[in-house]
Amino acid sequence: MNVLIAAYIAWIVAQTGLSAPNHPPIHFMTPTEMALRYGWAENGGLELQALYNPTDGSIYLPQQWAPDDLRQKSTLLHELVHHVQRSNNVELPCVAAYERQAYDLQVKWLREQGVDDPYDLIKTNELSIYMLSTCRDGS
Repeated sequence: MNVLIAAYIAWIVAQTGLSAPNHPPIHFMTPTEMALRYGWAENGGLELQALYNPTDGSIYLPQQWAPDDLRQKSTLLHELVHHVQRSNNVELPCVAAYERQAYDLQVKWLREQGVDDPYDLIKTNELSIYMLSTCRDGS
């Protein structure tokens, strides 16, 4: 896992020009535990792929995380973008705004891996990403 994290951080640094941070702690838990950690009493059928805790710089992955699954690897990369942002003290107008760069880099990385439709693989679309990354009422 350390080799994978190092490779992803190096790729993110090459794309962004930000500095490489130390590796974050990685924790494995059930999707329900991740939903509770995120502050959701129930996950409403949504299967969380990963979480980043900006307070302590930890990444949470599902217990069934598979290092050979391209979608799951791209989700780890997405969370590592947040770790690089935090470690470089990137300041954006709201928490949601950090998602834009993470999704853009996730999609770019998937295209480099030969995925024709990264949005389909990660089960999202440009409108959803826009909605997730837009600041609303100081959030």
